[in-house]
Amino acid sequence: MTDLDTLRRALRARPAADLGGLDIGQIMLQGRRVRHRRRMLAAGGAAVLAAVLAAVVISTGLPGRPSRVPHPVPPLAPGKSADRGRNAPYGAVIRTGIRGPAGELVFYAVKIHLVQLPHTTFGVMGGYQKAGKLTADVESNEVTGPDTAPGFHAVESPMNANGHPVPEFGYYAGPAAKITGMIGGRRVQASHARWSINPAIVIFWFSPRGNPAAHPVTGLAAYNTHGKPLPTGHNTPGLG
Repeated sequence: MTDLDTLRRALRARPAADLGGLDIGQIMLQGRRVRHRRRMLAAGGAAVLAAVLAAVVISTGLPGRPSRVPHPVPPLAPGKSADRGRNAPYGAVIRTGIRGPAGELVFYAVKIHLVQLPHTTFGVMGGYQKAGKLTADVESNEVTGPDTAPGFHAVESPMNANGHPVPEFGYYAGPAAKITGMIGGRRVQASHARWSINPAIVIFWFSPRGNPAAHPVTGLAAYNTHGKPLPTGHNTPGLG
């Protein structure tokens, strides 16, 4: 049995809700980067990462182009808040003003310490805040190189995590003053905020009001204060 078969079996064994109804083969083929939440990597260790990388070589025929296998963060136990432990905010929590039954949509950075990812020190968490408590829903981070290299990183497509809608988000490393993308043939602008720990990192998201059907936002582009295009980096959204 190949590593790809092993990974396919492991994914098929998960509940359908965790996979978002996506075709596993399609997930393998469309990926250009792996985006694992930290718990999955920590639990699986080097063996999981090796299996994913091997699967990419088999499915794409191009070594060094890992696929994405994103997963939402499991719900917290009742009464517990994501502001403790491994999901503790690393810097200020970014409020979006977007509200729903779960509270206000927020984004914040989280620390990452994994031997398998020596060049990744942080990721971006999307979740909700209500009555002062944070719910961590989905985390995305860079795994294919330095997490502060110029360009887009950890771009996650719109998804429904733990029953909570999370719009497309990610971060840009560099002096981005404007970030745009394409939805249904029209260019839209993302909201963004600089990370309090490192202002050179810009966390961005696309409002669900401008994307009610939750389509992936493609063609991401960043511009500086003078309107000059900036390096794109990893601007292909992952599938969640």
